[in-house]
Amino acid sequence: MSDSNKFIKIIEPSKEIFQLINNYKKLIKIILPNAKVTLIGSFAVPMCGKEEIDLLIETDNVKEAQKLLGKHGFGIGPIINGEGFCKSNNYGIVCDLHIVSKGHKNIKKYFDVITNLKENPKILKKYEELKKSLDGSTEEFYKKAKNKFLKENILILKE
Repeated sequence: MSDSNKFIKIIEPSKEIFQLINNYKKLIKIILPNAKVTLIGSFAVPMCGKEEIDLLIETDNVKEAQKLLGKHGFGIGPIINGEGFCKSNNYGIVCDLHIVSKGHKNIKKYFDVITNLKENPKILKKYEELKKSLDGSTEEFYKKAKNKFLKENILILKE
């Protein structure tokens, strides 16, 4: 089954999730000691979200970072518009790595979305309700619905 046809599970932030996040951060800092590793995505708000962890890695060399992560069991994905992707399931939950060069344009966008959600409780509540309603849907349907909501409700994405 391709990733787009997999069914997603929505989970709440928990002590266990944040322990896994810390485990991944420690592991990545061992592999990439000069990289900056930051939690992004739902759990950075924190709010419910798809059963996965998203980490942003800022580094000097995206390809080299992917290569090193690959040597330590991370699956290497594509590089799209200067942003590399890796994936792991080392601790029983998928961790998606977004790897960018320091100063990359997407860094601000990730943090602007998180800040916007934190500062707008009504939008955050609507977004959480949407995500909960998508529990059990396909990955593809989830991504389309999530992106549509964000484009319609998060100011930074309208620019």
